[in-house]
Amino acid sequence: MKRAMIGLMLVALLAASSSNYKPAHAANDLVNLSHLQFLTQPITVQGREMALVHIYSETPDYKWVDAAGEGISAVDDVARAAIVYLWQYERTHDQATLDLARRCLEFVRYMQAADGQFYNFVFNAQGKINETGNTSYKSLDWWAMRGLWALGEGVRVFDSVDKAYADTLAGSFKMTEAALGKTLGEYGKTRDLHGFKIPAWLPNGASDSSGVGLLGLTTYYTARPNPQTADILTKIADGIAAYRLGDNNVYPFGMHPVSDHAPGYWHDWGAHMVHALAVAGMALHRQDWIDSAAADADSFLLRQLAFERFRDMGVVPDRLGQIAYGTNMIVQAYAALYRATGQDRYARYAGLAASWLFGNNMAGVQMYDPATGRVFDGINGPVAWRVNQNAGAESTIEGLMSLIAVADLPMAARYLYAKPETGNTWRVYEAEDGQRISGQPIYYSGNWTGETNISNGRYVGLGRGQVMELSLDVPTDNYVLYVAHLRQVRQQATNAAQAVRVATPPTIDGKLDEWSAIPVIASNSREQLLRGSGLWQGPEKDSHNVQLSWDTDNLYMAVSVRDPEHIQRYKTSEVWHDDVIWVYGVNSPKANRLTAKFTFAQTPDGPQVWDWLNSGFLKGAAMVWQKTDGGYIYEAAIPWKSISVADPKAGAAIGLEVGRGIGGNSFMDLTGRDPDIALNLLPVTLTEAKTDAAQVSPPPEPVFLQVQIDDQPPVLVSESTSPDRDYFWLDAVWRQPTLISAGTHTLRYAYVGAGADGLSKVDAFLLQPATARRTFRTPDGIQIILTYNTLTGEAHWSEAF
Repeated sequence: MKRAMIGLMLVALLAASSSNYKPAHAANDLVNLSHLQFLTQPITVQGREMALVHIYSETPDYKWVDAAGEGISAVDDVARAAIVYLWQYERTHDQATLDLARRCLEFVRYMQAADGQFYNFVFNAQGKINETGNTSYKSLDWWAMRGLWALGEGVRVFDSVDKAYADTLAGSFKMTEAALGKTLGEYGKTRDLHGFKIPAWLPNGASDSSGVGLLGLTTYYTARPNPQTADILTKIADGIAAYRLGDNNVYPFGMHPVSDHAPGYWHDWGAHMVHALAVAGMALHRQDWIDSAAADADSFLLRQLAFERFRDMGVVPDRLGQIAYGTNMIVQAYAALYRATGQDRYARYAGLAASWLFGNNMAGVQMYDPATGRVFDGINGPVAWRVNQNAGAESTIEGLMSLIAVADLPMAARYLYAKPETGNTWRVYEAEDGQRISGQPIYYSGNWTGETNISNGRYVGLGRGQVMELSLDVPTDNYVLYVAHLRQVRQQATNAAQAVRVATPPTIDGKLDEWSAIPVIASNSREQLLRGSGLWQGPEKDSHNVQLSWDTDNLYMAVSVRDPEHIQRYKTSEVWHDDVIWVYGVNSPKANRLTAKFTFAQTPDGPQVWDWLNSGFLKGAAMVWQKTDGGYIYEAAIPWKSISVADPKAGAAIGLEVGRGIGGNSFMDLTGRDPDIALNLLPVTLTEAKTDAAQVSPPPEPVFLQVQIDDQPPVLVSESTSPDRDYFWLDAVWRQPTLISAGTHTLRYAYVGAGADGLSKVDAFLLQPATARRTFRTPDGIQIILTYNTLTGEAHWSEAF
């Protein structure tokens, strides 16, 4: 049956089954592009006809609102708008829609640099490009991957209507494809993190944006099969497919994490990994990619249908801040799996996920208005007044993408107006909210560890003799209890990093003769890449060594860099675009926030040390840059007072990180951790003389957390389990579900390690029903029952009047 006929049947079905349904635009199509067309402004730049898509649109009048400081339009939105126009053209064959798609694609091409990378924002309708903003600089970041996707879709659609223009788009596509291919030099290699083998070649170290790029590659390949595209496509899909962790009841529950340096973290926005693997698997007949996508969708994504939606998980779920951008990812994933497998359940799941737009959400608010084509910007609470009723470009575009995905799938569309009736769900209990029973626990604050979120921005440390209790008020159910806590390293090196006191300060001249006796801290391994390991050319070409010395006035630093070419075209606060050394510091390894953040840069105006915390040159600092064979040297003197150290003494310790970009959105440092997080910095001991850096301390006393509910037998959770470094994780307290009756119960937790100095750090408890159960009802009276057994991984869907 033709798509047009299916669309008419869909409209009739929806009109008959929902008293809330409003006729959309003149074409009587549920997919209404009116608001997107309003946001789209045709312009002419340098004789080229193109279009902007204005970023924000605010209630009550919904006029254009631009992004202050960034620009008035971005590839981020225009590329996705082009895809919506192309998809809708395929459904309606409306020439005006195709013309808007062409204009949007011309904007995308205009923002492409000669090397295939992309800028993102323009400042005005005259096309002035924002070349230096941190959301717009030339890169292969998110906006480039969206540009690639739009170009691939453009080639596919225009191949049948304007072959010459499709060839033009293909030329632009191949430029970015070639640039992307150059980032895959580490294909087949892995990096070890927390006991996991993680693919080392994902572009930007990111599964999420790589998935968007994979969609573009696959779309282009289906239109114009060729070995180069197939090779790049295969490498990226292999990486995404291999990077799936956990299972139905072991954290992180079978998900594809979004970043290669954060194996326990996922966010819904832009997380197209399942979607991309399904379509790529169809294109190249790779069942293993489809299986990887299905394993995620049948476990991790299914939790969001059977329990409730959440915005991100890392390490406990957070449901606030839901947006259409996150909804679309789930809709596209299930719709693609339906096409890939032919299994009806995926079509049903796609429709149920899309029902978020029509009120199946925690606020109970219809987020899409078929009469205007607007999609509200988000939900930040379980009540109507927490709905953001602005209707910006991103929300509108992503909502329309979801609707197009299910509009011609009657099996999905029949569930668009399903409303929740009953259900059970997980509950998060914050550890710091507990009552102190004995001792004085330590309270910590923070939001992001560099790998995961801190739930509610706080966590608690429990030492010897310290006990806390939480009250749980729950309905009767069989529950599984998880704890979000710090897995601690089993063995720690001492004196691994040191700054040696010098009687005579080194001459700051870029010559390192005076540094021969100072120990070297090396950054030369794959594990020290925070992101972008696919760009790494190995330690002989991309690495750096750090040497540290000190006296009562200064911290002295010598950074020897291996780099095939030094490039620095900028000055002051713009130096981050090119070659630069980043230094992060704290005046104590236990500090909760940075006390220093500065850069060394050899600029067109000479050496500069820029203070990022105070937005100026670092006071009293001196730095010299010197070219060497195969690289260059930064030598510097940094006054202690400029990094908030008042009285340096031998035996004291500071926290330090020294890193550099190695191309694109890459970063390599001493620890491989996010340096903007104070607790991630490398402890550096101030010594009187060089000591043996290989010395290892005895294993610390093991740390255990004791957990008990009411009078049940207490359970010990081992926390000294990390093979590399401390990190937050979600571990099961109970191996089997426990029946808890309705009412108030007491959860007691305490440190029971043997060491007097041990500390158990606890973020939150996740109390989750072993089996999720939700019921929904459609406007025509059908009751849907969805269950998901998290222990067995089995799901069941039933319908009845």
